[in-house]
Amino acid sequence: MHVLNSIASLLLSKRNAPILEKRFLNWTQIKKIAIVAFDNQLSHLVDFINTSQKNNIQVSVFVIYNGKPELAPKPQFNHLIITKEQFSIFQLPKDSVLQSVQSTFDVLINLGTQEQIQALSISKLLPSHCRIANFENHIFDLSIQSEKMMNPTDFLQQVIVYLNMIKTTK
Repeated sequence: MHVLNSIASLLLSKRNAPILEKRFLNWTQIKKIAIVAFDNQLSHLVDFINTSQKNNIQVSVFVIYNGKPELAPKPQFNHLIITKEQFSIFQLPKDSVLQSVQSTFDVLINLGTQEQIQALSISKLLPSHCRIANFENHIFDLSIQSEKMMNPTDFLQQVIVYLNMIKTTK
């Protein structure tokens, strides 16, 4: 499996992300957020989505799902299920998935890990001005790490804290 991940990482490094101006926005300036998550993380997103909606922020969740299509989750929020058939053998999303996204995001939040190539590739290839993860990688503009393993709910709360700390001139 390490060989496939190595090849996937190499192929991903050769793919160009959409060219957008990098911007760090304060929480109050954000209009659109994308979250890249796995189907077992969906219950952790509800509070964050509710908080975002109260602040007039649109949230789109890109759900990576590797199970049977008939058992795919149906969350009550704006989402796109991306199944294993929509990825290449090297875990990169097919062009049809990326072309179906008709939006640019102010912030993209990756809830995966550094080893999860599917989440990493979607995070790199979706158009976003600022990318956030819980690990360091050159595609992310902000890495929020902690000493202990943070669950997605706590991580998303920390994202809000950090975004509220950003000072902009606009």
